[in-house]
Amino acid sequence: MIFAPKKNILLLFFLISYFPAFAQKNKEARQNIVLIAGKPISTKDSVTIENLFFLGLQNKLNQQNQAAINNFNSIIALDPQNHNAYYELAQIYFKSKDYEKAKENIQKAITVNGENEWYWVLSATIYQELKDYNLLSYALDELVKLSPDKIEYRLEKANTLMLLQKPGDAIKEYQEIEKNIGSGLETLEGKLRAYRALGDFKSAEEELKKQINLDPANFRYHILLGDLYFNNKDKENAVASYKKAKELDSGTGYVNLALSDIYNSEGRTEEAFSELTQAFRASEINLDQKVKIIISYFSFFPDLKYVRYAESLAFILTEEYPDEAKSFAIYGDVLFQKGEYKKAGESYQRALALNKNIYAVWEQLVRIKLSLNDMKGVIETGDEALTYFPQSGNLYFFVAIGLVQAKQSEKAIEYLNNALNFDVDKPAKIQIYSTLGDAYQNLGKYKESSESYEKALALDANNVYTLNNYAYYLSLRSEKLEKAAQMSSLSNKLDPNNASFLDTYAWILFKQKKYNEAKEWIEKAIKASKETNAVLLEHYGDILYHLQSVDLALSYWKKAKDLGEDSAVLERKINEKKYVE
Repeated sequence: MIFAPKKNILLLFFLISYFPAFAQKNKEARQNIVLIAGKPISTKDSVTIENLFFLGLQNKLNQQNQAAINNFNSIIALDPQNHNAYYELAQIYFKSKDYEKAKENIQKAITVNGENEWYWVLSATIYQELKDYNLLSYALDELVKLSPDKIEYRLEKANTLMLLQKPGDAIKEYQEIEKNIGSGLETLEGKLRAYRALGDFKSAEEELKKQINLDPANFRYHILLGDLYFNNKDKENAVASYKKAKELDSGTGYVNLALSDIYNSEGRTEEAFSELTQAFRASEINLDQKVKIIISYFSFFPDLKYVRYAESLAFILTEEYPDEAKSFAIYGDVLFQKGEYKKAGESYQRALALNKNIYAVWEQLVRIKLSLNDMKGVIETGDEALTYFPQSGNLYFFVAIGLVQAKQSEKAIEYLNNALNFDVDKPAKIQIYSTLGDAYQNLGKYKESSESYEKALALDANNVYTLNNYAYYLSLRSEKLEKAAQMSSLSNKLDPNNASFLDTYAWILFKQKKYNEAKEWIEKAIKASKETNAVLLEHYGDILYHLQSVDLALSYWKKAKDLGEDSAVLERKINEKKYVE
C-alpha cells in the first residue's frame, strides 16, 4: 500500500526538524513546534486509507471541497503521519484563501517528509501570501538545498532578502548566482535595486559600466544606466544614455517613454509627445500601459493641446491593435470627452463588435444615444446589452427612459420596477422613482404618479428634476396648485435660469389665473432658452390670450406651429382664435 505503510512503533513523536533549527538562526521567525503521533496501521485500515485518498482526490477535482476535507481528515485519524493527506488539505485551504490552515497542514506534511520539493514550494507560496518573509526565506533555503541547480529558487531568495530589507545579503546572493551561471539581466537588475536601497549610486554605476564594457552593443544596459542617472536627478547623462540605447536599437519603446518623461519634466511637451507617439507604435510596451498614459491626459481636459495628444495616441492604438476592443474603447472615451458623441458611439460599436462583454462600453454607448435623443437606439442598444448583463439596474433604467420618451409607458414601468429589484444607489433610485412618476402620469394613473414622486422626494427633497416634473403635472391636472407652486419655486431657486423650470412656474401661475406674473416668468423662460422652443411659444400665446392680447396670442400660436408643434389642440386655437384646454 503506497499511502499507509505499516508501523510497528506504538507512539512516535515527530518534532519539526527544520523549523526549530531555523528559529535558532533567525530569532524573527516564529514557528510552533508540531507534534505528530504515529500508530500501527492494520491491513484493513490501509485499504480504507487508500480508498479514502482516491475519493478525496475525486472530490477535490469536482470542487467538492468540504467532502474532500472530510475524507483527508479521516485518513489522518487512521494514520496521523500521512503526509500526502496533509499536503492535499494544504492545497485545498490555499485555494480557498484560508492561508493559516494551509500553513498548519503543509508544516505537518513537511514534518513527516521534509525531502519533498513540492511541499516546500507550497509552503513558500503560503508564506508569501501571509507576508511572512522570514519563513519564506527559510523555505527557499531548503529548496536551494534540495534543488541547487534551480536558479529560480536563488533568485526568489534574493528578492525575499530585499523584502526583509537586507539589500547587502541580497547582493551576496546575486553574486553567488553569477558564480554559477554568469551575469545576466535579471541578476544585474536585482543588484541595482539592492545598491539603490543602500543608496550606493557609485557601485551601481560601476556595475553597469562594467557590463557595458563587456557588451557595449547591448542597448538594455544603456537604458538601465539612463534610469540610474535619471533617478539620481542627472538628466544630462540620462538623456545621453537613452540616446545611445536608441542608436543601438531604434525600436525600443522604453527609451521613448523615458525620454518623454524627461522632456515633460523640462516643459518640452511637444518633444515629449513626439517620443510618446514612437513608444505607442512599439510592441514591447503593452496595451494597458498605453491606455493608462492616455487616461492621464484626461485630467488636463479641456486644454486643446492635451485633447490633441490624447486623440492622436488613442487613434494610434486603433491602428496598432485593430483586433483589440480596448483600443476602440479608449478612442471612444477620448471622443466622448471632446463632445463628439456620434464618432464616439461609432468607436464604441467597433469595440463591441470585437468583445460584447465589456459593460462600461455598453453603458457609455446607451448614454450617448440618450444625449443624441436617439430613443430607438437607446431601447435597441439597451435591450441587447441586457442579454449580456441582465443584472444591471442601470441598463433597465436607461431603456425605461427611452420607452417613456417613445410613449411606451406601460413597458417602461416594467423596466423601472425591474431596476428597483437590483442594488442601485440612492441617486439612481431617486431617478427611477421620478421616471415612474412620469410614466404613470402618461398613462393617466395620477395616484401612482404622485406616490412615485413622493418616494423620490422622500429620498431627496431638493431633487430639481422631481420637483419640476411633479409640479408641472399637478398643474396640468389643476391639482394642489399651491403645492405645485412651492415645488416649482424651489426648483428655480436651486437651478436658476433653467428654461424648462421657468416655464413650469409660469404655467402654474397661469393655472392660478395670475396672468401678469405668468407673463413675466414665461418671458424669462423664452430668454433663457438656448433655442426657440415651440412649447414655450404656445404657452406665451395662451397667457397673452388671457391678457386680452388675442392677435398677439394668435401670432405666437402660429410660430409654435411653424416650429413643428402640430397638436390638435394648437390647431383649434389657431382656427378658432381662442384658447382651448
